[in-house]
Amino acid sequence: MYEVTLLDDAGLDDVQRELLDITWQMLDAIHTGDAETYARYTAAELSCYEDVCPYRIDGLEFHLTMIRQLAQNSANRPTRFDMLTPRVQVYGDAGVVTYTRLMTYDDAGKPRWVTYNESRVYVKCARTGSSDKQWQMVHFHRSPT
Repeated sequence: MYEVTLLDDAGLDDVQRELLDITWQMLDAIHTGDAETYARYTAAELSCYEDVCPYRIDGLEFHLTMIRQLAQNSANRPTRFDMLTPRVQVYGDAGVVTYTRLMTYDDAGKPRWVTYNESRVYVKCARTGSSDKQWQMVHFHRSPT
């Protein structure tokens, strides 16, 4: 449904591109109700701040429940989303991806846009029961613009 296009001259290295691609896959998973993909890239001890709750939310299960509910209710899905002005910062086995998410909705044939500023923090670590390291989102923050 969605496609990520990076400019060759964007100056991103391979690790930055990998983190941006993972972020894109996670956003797509949110919008399409794909809880399995979202869980693949998210640590079980995830923490977050977002506009649906006035305090910190801990744990992955809350988000998987919301994603599964979205899968059942396609009327609330955007027709497209875009990542505006993404920035990827990498510090060893930690990475931060920041951007503005622009979501386009179809309101009876008229477009409606909603934007959020988002930060996603990743750590390269081994999942329980595995020795292979992979990027896992451990925290995110989402604020309406």
